[in-house]
Amino acid sequence: MKKTIENRYPNSAKLFRFCKEALEIRYQRNVKVIDQDVGAILGYDPADCSHWKKGKKNIRGLLTLQSIADHLSVDERLVFDITAGKIDLEEAVFEYSGYGSFYLRGAPLETLKKEYFRNPKKWRKDSSISSFEEIFSVDRSTISALTNSILDQGSFLEAPIFVPEIFSMFPSICLKNDESMTESVKVSKQEVSGLDQTVVSYKSSDMRPYIRFNLLKELYKHLCAIKHNLVSHLCSSPKEVIEVQSNIFAGLLLIPSNFLKAEVERVDSSRDIVQQLAKKFWVSKSLLNKRLADFIDNGN
Repeated sequence: MKKTIENRYPNSAKLFRFCKEALEIRYQRNVKVIDQDVGAILGYDPADCSHWKKGKKNIRGLLTLQSIADHLSVDERLVFDITAGKIDLEEAVFEYSGYGSFYLRGAPLETLKKEYFRNPKKWRKDSSISSFEEIFSVDRSTISALTNSILDQGSFLEAPIFVPEIFSMFPSICLKNDESMTESVKVSKQEVSGLDQTVVSYKSSDMRPYIRFNLLKELYKHLCAIKHNLVSHLCSSPKEVIEVQSNIFAGLLLIPSNFLKAEVERVDSSRDIVQQLAKKFWVSKSLLNKRLADFIDNGN
């Protein structure tokens, strides 16, 4: 009997793993997702499901891919990119998860409120207890002022923004490419001339969009750690707030408001506007959509 070659269609196998990860994220990893749950997306029996998982079944039909996108409530272009081999599994899962919140709201906000009102003395500053609004303020205006200062200082005049150039403006932190890494971004310390320097390493030699975003998030957290003068009053913010601030910081730097307005006026309205803008700013379509909504909500 002729042996069937496994993983004949590696991108189909990758799509299966993506679907399983996406379902686990949907259920907040509180439900164990099994292979049959993934197969059920397309109505597959256990045999077909097994073939899909092992890359023996080619998943590429337009209607099939659209069914997967609809079931997962995801942009169908992300599913197409996976099957075309344009992005790897890690990037696909990151895109599905989103680029984090640009606002402190929903369940995280409610959890923080409960914690604050359960033990308000925990948040005491000097001899007084600060209000919830004061402690958990994202202070977008300060983040915007910081990003504008960086753009002005670096004389950035048009998109795309080069992340290494931004890092070069801060001597206490540096970038390092390490393709042997298993994680996408890693932060470490090294000593240079007797002084500690933060090293942010990344594994992708071509610095994929999600890595560019994560690198800038780490830069913001570093600026908070060293109490940079433009964000010094935010450095004592809870980690949940700093996480949201770092998302805003990365979004405003990669897609500056004035650049976005200028590029929107130049795009060809007869073609996919989001795809054109994402290509211009070297960001993903997921981030571009999020930043457009953020711009509409805040005007910057």
